[in-house]
Amino acid sequence: MLASIKAVGEDHAIVQYRDQEVEVNLSPEEAKEFNQYVVHQENMLVPMNIKTQKLFVDLEEPWYEQN
Repeated sequence: MLASIKAVGEDHAIVQYRDQEVEVNLSPEEAKEFNQYVVHQENMLVPMNIKTQKLFVDLEEPWYEQN
């Protein structure tokens, strides 16, 4: 599922999917990767597993909504 990024902190991110806002806790390494992901994205959407509340961040190949 795609989640909309609402806010990014040092150790968490707040994302929204459907009508829910969720705070996702991030390890220091995940937070660093996620901050880089946000800087390089042209949109504020991120793939997310809603069951595990895990964000899928891939810095190798940027993800675009059109794809």
